[in-house]
Amino acid sequence: MQFDPVLLHDWLTRTASRRPGKTALVSRGQRLTYREIEEKSTRLAEALVLMGFKKGERGVICLDNCPEAVIAIYGILKAGGIFVVIDSKSPWPVVDSILEDSGARLLVTYRRKIYQRDSSKNLLADLQLVIVDGSQSPPRTCPKALNFSGLVEKLSVEVKLPRLLENDLACLIYTSGSTGKSKGIVCTHHNMVTAARSIIQYLENTPDDIILDVLPLSFDYGLYQVLMCFMFGGTLVLEPSFAYIQDILAAIEKEKVTGFPIIPSISAMLLRLKKFPARQLRSLRYITNTGAAWPVSHIRQFRELLPWVKLYSMYGLSECKRVSYLPPELIDQHPDSVGIPMPNLEVAVVDRRGKPVPPGKSGQLVVRGPSVMQGYWRDKKLTDKVFRRGRYPEERWLQTGDLFRQDENGLLYYLGRRDRQIKSYGHRINLAEVEKTIASLSGVVETAAVPIPDDIGGAVIGVFIVMKREAGLSEIQVKQHCQQNLEPYKIPRHIWLLDALPKTPNGKINYKELRSRLYKKTRGSQ
Repeated sequence: MQFDPVLLHDWLTRTASRRPGKTALVSRGQRLTYREIEEKSTRLAEALVLMGFKKGERGVICLDNCPEAVIAIYGILKAGGIFVVIDSKSPWPVVDSILEDSGARLLVTYRRKIYQRDSSKNLLADLQLVIVDGSQSPPRTCPKALNFSGLVEKLSVEVKLPRLLENDLACLIYTSGSTGKSKGIVCTHHNMVTAARSIIQYLENTPDDIILDVLPLSFDYGLYQVLMCFMFGGTLVLEPSFAYIQDILAAIEKEKVTGFPIIPSISAMLLRLKKFPARQLRSLRYITNTGAAWPVSHIRQFRELLPWVKLYSMYGLSECKRVSYLPPELIDQHPDSVGIPMPNLEVAVVDRRGKPVPPGKSGQLVVRGPSVMQGYWRDKKLTDKVFRRGRYPEERWLQTGDLFRQDENGLLYYLGRRDRQIKSYGHRINLAEVEKTIASLSGVVETAAVPIPDDIGGAVIGVFIVMKREAGLSEIQVKQHCQQNLEPYKIPRHIWLLDALPKTPNGKINYKELRSRLYKKTRGSQ
């Protein structure tokens, strides 16, 4: 009798045994088979164990989307370790903070990344450095650094890899906290395998699927494309980023991509093109969106331009990976909904006392199920606040901090973050509602609402807007649209038109940068 694997890396091993010669990964001009990734990751794991890397230790991967990053993830897992992926563009203060917080014993990165570091500051004393680019001598500041290429060569000795259980830790996912300090989300093998299997189930993935991943692996949405694809035995096309839309379109057309996970920034880029590239997207079977609310205007345009493609509007957060999805057959009738709970999850919309609210009423969304992660690394106080204990030790209710309503049919509607509510002249306003209203105006591509301090009312609303080049909308027209669709106290006091909104490495709107610009604008107008 054959059982399904329970560890993340065992899924790779099983797929490699079933389809050894199949192309698993297309990236940076390389086409690697499942056999090659299995062998290289196993050799890396053996080398790490020989170097003294022990079960439960943390290995940090600070790389772009590339084959070495994928091999390092599985190599660290097979060595019994816990992997942490950091965006290679992260500044050294952020990298140092995560290295210190995680207590990492291993750092896999680029030679150039080390040269960008202040030479007067030493890396952690017991940190083993692995360099992936070049076979020259290691950086002078790190004389004991090893080359990645040498670690994936076949060893002349036999190495026994550690035995793991499904409730052992697999990964720490670092996300920005409200204090500005990154917080590590603790994920077990069981958490991650369960989440991946549920998503694969509703996306109906098969080995015939070819997935394009342009999202950073430090972003759980990007990371899970690798984990899921290797579980169902598909092919992953891994691109460095989504900055160059023509390169993305060329990859879709060349590789005959069937699955395209996006965020609203990507759909905005596609819709702003002078001519929509429907011909280059003809191989697609589905498009998914999460990470931020998918504007209804984007959904409607995609339905018109790509009628054969299934659109999955989804909602999730790193603390439990995914929460809900809207079945594609419902997207025309309910384009503003993020759907129903995904398989093996339960949700509730509750008031401030934790009591369920009636259908149609707003409240905080709470979630329970096996894909709810374990908590925050070395932060019991925050863990106890966000992950509330249930009726027995293993039951946890995740307090998402997001406002939702649920209709009579069980469909969920995202209303915004609780921490994006402001008080203006005594009225409580959700900034996401203002953004959503303006985004419904024809010609608007992206919008971001921010609070502006006001001496009398506490705060008023300022909005940054990106429009289609040919739209020709004015600030007056935007205000008239708001007057027709919002209560008077929700109408933005200030409107600024931009060519593009600043983004985080994950492609989300960078509200911190916008607030910085706002400060300069408001000071200049005084």
